[in-house]
Amino acid sequence: MASKALTIAAFGARGTGKTVWVRQQIDSAAPPRLMVWDFKHDPGLEGVGVPVRSLPAMIRACKAGSFSLRYLVNHGADITGQFDLFCQAAWLAGNVLVFVDELPEVTKANRAPPAWRRIVNIGREYRGSDGRLRHISIIGAGQRPAECDKSFISNCDVIHTGRLSHAGDARQIAEFMGCDYTELMRLEDLQWIERRAGVVDAQRGKIIFSGKKRGRKPALEKAA
Repeated sequence: MASKALTIAAFGARGTGKTVWVRQQIDSAAPPRLMVWDFKHDPGLEGVGVPVRSLPAMIRACKAGSFSLRYLVNHGADITGQFDLFCQAAWLAGNVLVFVDELPEVTKANRAPPAWRRIVNIGREYRGSDGRLRHISIIGAGQRPAECDKSFISNCDVIHTGRLSHAGDARQIAEFMGCDYTELMRLEDLQWIERRAGVVDAQRGKIIFSGKKRGRKPALEKAA
């Protein structure tokens, strides 16, 4: 994994390119241990991890030294229970990159499920039951920041956003970015603004589908 566990948010209305951007971050990091929560069985995530439809099978697979797994959520079963087990599995595995797509489907502004809250608040560095240090990097993605739990957003090292259609969402993120909220509402498809904790100015750019942009450091460093 990267030398530092990071918490990253990717926001943007439909069609703004956030899934493409997240895939680029994962590809760049090349994490040896990856868990993906694929709520809508997104065709845009095909090839990101081995698809798994059984949580017990996924939990067993997480015992390996390296793994890349994408859990296809069972919409006919309890979503809350599935997400809780998924987050518990991430905690037990440790040293893992967790990507949760469609975050508003499993959290709300005033509700963070306990197992999720634990990996967000404590997962940066903790000791497992064996006494060994572990860490969890997290990427959470959604269309509307206002529908995501506030604890996650407040813990983010990086917030990346494309166009936000709702003024309330734009105002919330603009405060972190240090920009006018109307700029976020006027972004074209694939344009983005990004702010990293500890960096004075927000960065701006446009998603590139091939090649690498010079001087552009990925949010997640390539794994060692």
